[in-house]
Amino acid sequence: MTTAAEVNVVIDGSGFTADADDVDVVIVGSGFAGLAAAIEAAADPANSVVVVEKMGELGGNSIWNGGQVAAVGSPEQAAAGIADSPELMEKDMLDAGGNLNHIDLLRILSHGSNETADWTRSLGVEYRPKLSHLGGHSVPRTLCTLGSVGHDLITPMLAKIHSLKNVKMLINTTIVGLVTDPLGRVLGVETRPSCDPDVGAEIPTPGRIRCRKGVVLAAGGFGADVAFRAVQDPRFGAEVMTTNQPGATAEMLRATLRIGAMPVQLSHIQLGPWTSPDEGRFGRVPLFCLGAGFPHGILVNPATGARFVNEMANRRVRSHAILGLGQPAVCLTDAAGAQHSLVHPLGMLAPALQEHQTIAALAAAHGMDASKLEHTIAEYNRGVEGGSDAFGKPLSAETKPIARAPFYCARIWPKVHHTCGGVQINPRAMVLDLDGAPIPRLFAAGEFVGGVHGADRLGSCATTECLLFGRIAGKQAAAQERSP
Repeated sequence: MTTAAEVNVVIDGSGFTADADDVDVVIVGSGFAGLAAAIEAAADPANSVVVVEKMGELGGNSIWNGGQVAAVGSPEQAAAGIADSPELMEKDMLDAGGNLNHIDLLRILSHGSNETADWTRSLGVEYRPKLSHLGGHSVPRTLCTLGSVGHDLITPMLAKIHSLKNVKMLINTTIVGLVTDPLGRVLGVETRPSCDPDVGAEIPTPGRIRCRKGVVLAAGGFGADVAFRAVQDPRFGAEVMTTNQPGATAEMLRATLRIGAMPVQLSHIQLGPWTSPDEGRFGRVPLFCLGAGFPHGILVNPATGARFVNEMANRRVRSHAILGLGQPAVCLTDAAGAQHSLVHPLGMLAPALQEHQTIAALAAAHGMDASKLEHTIAEYNRGVEGGSDAFGKPLSAETKPIARAPFYCARIWPKVHHTCGGVQINPRAMVLDLDGAPIPRLFAAGEFVGGVHGADRLGSCATTECLLFGRIAGKQAAAQERSP
């Protein structure tokens, strides 16, 4: 992960003409949404901006992201001859979200997706020429960074922020409350130290940061907050693992609800259907499953050796199908399919990813009946050769029968990955109160916001959402009239 010292960001407030605790725009969180907001808010050098990060490292949960951005109409789609449209992206997201998506926000996302990707390119982000086709998407529309990791996006964004000179970064700083006046206008934030600092960073003293224009909340979701998420959905208590880093907790959300913000769909918590119980947090197995295991392999129930779900269905369908087994599923493919993995060499994924020379050996490793597994693979191969999958999985020209040794497999068990709910915003990223009116001088973006994805989100759409609405929030906050 990237620390403040590594990117030479301002820790001590130097460069400000105003008092260090008196700035134009305060941004809470240093992930995709927060950094995008900071870049836009600081585009005018007359604006002073502070980004507050409660962890000791910059990048938030976004650093663990798979480096994937959904974009309609990208050059990569044009080069591959892929027909796509904002309307098709909206349909896919509505299907995944159970039609609970807020249409006004969804349309901004779909129509602005390609411009958002272009903006990242302008910062120096590079993508692979080949698109990924993630589950629930009708067509391939997902751009993948060269390293398939969120760091590929975070690092150029931090470099841009450093070049602006009017942005201050505070790490190890937790926001414990929002400061408002009798009219409900947000005037700033209350802070306290979070933890021991990294080398070269000073522990911030408890106090307040006064904000002359606006506050942008980009504090992420609450996937690592077991107590809070279990209240929203009792199925996701301490026994359920998460892909999130420890800072993905709900204190900023609680503080925002206390001043009257409208909560949206907090019980819609997404599980990642490609995670392994044999590695911590997000791990590397998902990058194998996303590129190789699901599109070029199968998921089987180890109790029966049979398939049980469309491997390219949306995340909710796959996660609940796996949970229904009562034990981890097994994702497998062959040597040809494994070449599509988003991370190489495959040895980097061991021991969570196993290699076997025969199907019989693979079956034995997972207590499966080899003849039943071989029958399942034979049925799948017949469907591939005939161009039609029994479970409805989309097949491409690159989809081949599972036949070439060695064979690769991993145990799969869902983990809490994304909290789809949050606070309500309008198209200008203004946080709305319980009556649907904007809370003056308060903006939000990213996973802190609810309504964009509805009941469940499609892969790579959240990265686009964070970047796009983060930029909107930063621009809007910076455009507010400066208070004396």
